[in-house]
Amino acid sequence: MKRLFLSTILSLCSLISIYAQTIEITAANRLVEPVFERSVKPENIVELKSALKNTKGKASYLWAISGSKGKDWDFESGSSESSSSIKVTFNRLGNYTVTLTVIFDKNSDNETELETEIEDYITVRSVFPELASLYAQKPKPNYEKLVLRASDYTVKPKYSSDPTPYLFLAKGLYGLVKEGNSDPKFEDAIEESIASLQSAVELDLNGVLNDVEHQNFINEVESYLLREYLEVQLDGKPIELGEAIDLYIQTTLNPIAINFLDAYCKYQSKNIKGANLIWANEIPKLLKYERIEVDGNYTNSFINELGKTIQMTESDITVLKYGIMYSASILNTRDQDPNKTACPILRKVDPWFQFEKDFRDLFEGLPFSSCTKK
Repeated sequence: MKRLFLSTILSLCSLISIYAQTIEITAANRLVEPVFERSVKPENIVELKSALKNTKGKASYLWAISGSKGKDWDFESGSSESSSSIKVTFNRLGNYTVTLTVIFDKNSDNETELETEIEDYITVRSVFPELASLYAQKPKPNYEKLVLRASDYTVKPKYSSDPTPYLFLAKGLYGLVKEGNSDPKFEDAIEESIASLQSAVELDLNGVLNDVEHQNFINEVESYLLREYLEVQLDGKPIELGEAIDLYIQTTLNPIAINFLDAYCKYQSKNIKGANLIWANEIPKLLKYERIEVDGNYTNSFINELGKTIQMTESDITVLKYGIMYSASILNTRDQDPNKTACPILRKVDPWFQFEKDFRDLFEGLPFSSCTKK
């Protein structure tokens, strides 16, 4: 009897879940520039749409956007707060929260109301033409001036939530590193550049860093760290490798790329608990990853453990390879059996690195030659 009662409850819960009423807000573009001198261009417009699921009755809509209508933002012609979808332009920089309230069968006995709110859903940003011009200056940028001007922007309240000044600050500091600036005030330029980049990452809510020029910069910094720090310290002292890893952790947008190398370094530094914790978290994730192929060739795109498509840099992929190789050696020693933990991860990444000589030598040599036999 108890079993039947429990079964009935579970069935009712399933029905409630299946038929739950929901509303969603969607937008194809959540990153725009403000309207300049009242001249509205297509790239200034954000279209917000409503999506209703399992709802009944006549719907009445009410949109709300943070800030002030007419001052911070405006509806485009044909849109109003009661439209099912709206087109909006923005006049001021910043992040905007969007709220949608939908009332069904308004003013009737069956009236119901649903509401959804997404904080910081729209980002209105400046391209900072002064900073962009300094960075693009020919025959070479004035990196010191770029650092000075970008620093000025980062402390202005108006730009406190904008990642772009921090990106240009990072670019200026990294430029000083590249040109070998010996001024004592810039002796920590690489660390400060990465800290500025990290600030930009934390402030970027809607894809500023996805701009090609910013992606190219991140790729360049990662490549520098890989070449000048990580590869130099791979077989060196754990403390120095750990410092290089810390710099890369702050730069990469794909933590799994560096986490395996971090675990190896922690293990070598006698932080066994920390290393095992990373492996316990990261190995199940890695085994769910799939690398995307186009015309039989692997790309830098992966489907992660959550089913989302992510993009790794060339440096990320190389760092991941090193992390898997060095981790596999330690895991074999720890487990006293390559087939327990090391072989599954080596087999997983084998298709990705099968043409890399260092990986092939490890995978096909002792003690991992048995890994090739599933």
